[in-house]
Amino acid sequence: MSGAIRVLVMVDDLQVGGTREVALHQAGSLDPDRFEVGFLTMAGDAESAHARLPAHVRVLSATYRPDYRYRARDYVSDSVLAREARRSGAEVIAAIAGFSPDIVHLHTNPRNLALAKLAHKRTPFVCMLTDHLVRWLPDQYSRAPGLALRFAYRRLYRGIHVVSVGPAVARANASAGFLDPRLEHLTLPNQVDLARFPARPPTSRHGSARIVNVARLHPVKGQAALIRAFSEISSADPVRLTLVGPDSMDGELQRLARQIVAPPLEVEFLGTRDDVPELLAGATVGVLPSLREGMPLALLEMMAASLPVIVSDIPELEALITDGEDGLVVPTGDERRLTQALERLLADPELCDRLGRAARSTAEQAMADPVAELEHFYETALGRDADG
Repeated sequence: MSGAIRVLVMVDDLQVGGTREVALHQAGSLDPDRFEVGFLTMAGDAESAHARLPAHVRVLSATYRPDYRYRARDYVSDSVLAREARRSGAEVIAAIAGFSPDIVHLHTNPRNLALAKLAHKRTPFVCMLTDHLVRWLPDQYSRAPGLALRFAYRRLYRGIHVVSVGPAVARANASAGFLDPRLEHLTLPNQVDLARFPARPPTSRHGSARIVNVARLHPVKGQAALIRAFSEISSADPVRLTLVGPDSMDGELQRLARQIVAPPLEVEFLGTRDDVPELLAGATVGVLPSLREGMPLALLEMMAASLPVIVSDIPELEALITDGEDGLVVPTGDERRLTQALERLLADPELCDRLGRAARSTAEQAMADPVAELEHFYETALGRDADG
């Protein structure tokens, strides 16, 4: 592959559903005649990557366990001093340098950009970050922490080509001043392989009702409010709430469920799963009550599976769901309204059927495979940097 552009795709791990799927799809879909692709996971889970990627993609593995803390001054320290990257990032930096990339494309926590910047001192390359989440909103922080976080992100994103997943992320990045004005940036949609989610009306599902949420267990995903709202459902029949995703809350949600949920209601935690299409095919309702999002793959997958969905009224989700047309929208954090929406769908199979079919139609219209656009972006960014 003489003359091929060497692209190294990086992920924190292979447990984060939406981020993982986007990174794997893009790495495996780049034209092998034009791109020599490496895939680096920083959690030592290379076997999972081997199983999901074509043979021409070179899988690399390193271990990086930063002790990230979440005070504003810690973000500033990481952006200015690269504290954690210097302390424990030597293995990752060596892996990057060993691949000799033309482009390093991170699908990671933005604080890990410090790793790429340290590696860049050893092996120059163009650096990109796919941003899957709205990182900063002005009304979320008091003045001093807000200014500190904004400064930290601006410094981290300096010199970085940013690929924003969905227009909400792009708008937030632009309004916060995170995007380096000297560089090209790109907005891409998330993508779902619709063939993995055959359209089926919810009324074709049998057995007890199942409500499903697919997301990392994290405060920003709103699952504590979901469990509390679920516990208030009035039902004589069994209803199960299934949460699918790795746990970032040290069992806090499991303890909450044990304390407040009683039969005939039940909560189950399945952790990371590779059979999400099958789980959604057996579900009755999908719920995503997040406080912040990007263009979530989990929601697109639920819509593709013809599930009626309930989402919070944040702009990122309302960009995909119109209340009463292809889903239900409830005020963010309003547990009573969420309970009412759940009860409404559980009691009305015809409404579930109508909303599910409309959600599938919306997903089909929203789907676009952006790999060709990404390939062009790689070539343009590399040419621009080489010329400049």
